[in-house]
Amino acid sequence: MTSRSCLPLLLLLALLCGQAQAATLNIVSESWPPYIYEEHGQLKGIDYDVTTRVLSQLGYKTHWQLMPWRRALHDTASGNFDAILDISPTPERQQQYLFPTEPLSSSDSVLFYNKLHPHPFNGLEDLRGLNIGVSAGYLYSNPAFLEADFFSRIPATSNETSLLMLMRERVDMVIMNRHVGQFIINKLGLEQQIDHHPLVVSSGPLFLAFHRRPELAELAKHFAVALHRFKNSSEYLKILERYDLSDFNS
Repeated sequence: MTSRSCLPLLLLLALLCGQAQAATLNIVSESWPPYIYEEHGQLKGIDYDVTTRVLSQLGYKTHWQLMPWRRALHDTASGNFDAILDISPTPERQQQYLFPTEPLSSSDSVLFYNKLHPHPFNGLEDLRGLNIGVSAGYLYSNPAFLEADFFSRIPATSNETSLLMLMRERVDMVIMNRHVGQFIINKLGLEQQIDHHPLVVSSGPLFLAFHRRPELAELAKHFAVALHRFKNSSEYLKILERYDLSDFNS
């Protein structure tokens, strides 16, 4: 084979190698510690660490952006981003996004209360007449909570804002992921002012969901397999230990 005949093959190999090196996924989420958040200018978090590691094993780099949840949902569905982190599935969302078969983690939502005004909670009926803080754009997996019309839902743009509203007595209680709420309480130094009821109101899996494009559908399948394998590794356990959450998926 002459050097001239080798040239097209070399160019093709160079192009393919360049494409492989340039394979970058644009992923969006909101700040949701300890799942994903920014600290000292660096992104971190349990699901962030797991996702970047699994995608790296599949040959992908990642570019991340944090924004309000409603905008993240819209921009991923419209194709501005390739994937959205820590989204729970609903029939409507399954028409908008591609969900892998393997979840990243799970979410238990509980009710946080101000210790100065500790409203009791043993069931949804105890919420009658109360103002309950919720996060804008969130869909809680408990149909009874979603459909109940005997309490008011007061939306906030962020989880931190919800807890500050609780401190200012603008809401009676706040429904929030247990780990997220406790992380923010610790960050704000509110351990003596805010606590939560143990009864779980809403629970469900969380996923890295992809925009509906054919090539991403194939990636979603590979991601599920790789994620399942990774969750059985010692590296995964080390990530949980790093955030002091050995009971994360229990």
